Amino acid sequence: MEISNIKIDKMRYQTNSIGYLLVMLSVALSVIALFTLITYDSYGEGANSIRVVPDFRIGLEIALGIVLMLATFLAAEKVKYYNTFWSCYGLFILAGINFLRIFNIPLYAYKKGWIPTSIKTRSIIELILSAILLIIAGIISMRKVIILKNYMKEIDKNGNNDT
Repeated sequence: MEISNIKIDKMRYQTNSIGYLLVMLSVALSVIALFTLITYDSYGEGANSIRVVPDFRIGLEIALGIVLMLATFLAAEKVKYYNTFWSCYGLFILAGINFLRIFNIPLYAYKKGWIPTSIKTRSIIELILSAILLIIAGIISMRKVIILKNYMKEIDKNGNNDT
């Protein structure tokens, strides 16, 4: 697929808004999944009540969720300005971590009997969608970074740098 030089030249002055939007949607889904998992309470009476009981592992998940939220927001800001590392590597690393989170708290809380199957399934779907959004953003951003870098090399080689 050939992209016109005008479109590529516009990339020099416009941000990567689609990559940014996908990463921010990923942050939102990840936060929703975390809050769903750590605050679940069926509000039942006595022994019928199902709720998440805070323990060390839940605390670690909260700390990890905060760090990942901050790192993913940083990635969104870096991707917006075509940063090579975050577009080509960082988003895929974050997607892998989000995918691995599925095997931590959703399954742990379910095995402990703190959440029902519907909440486990919902949070797993949210974490999978979060990882998928990061992968899609990574592919789009990596493609744009490569196209822009090649164009900039061509400009420098031809001596047409008008900036």
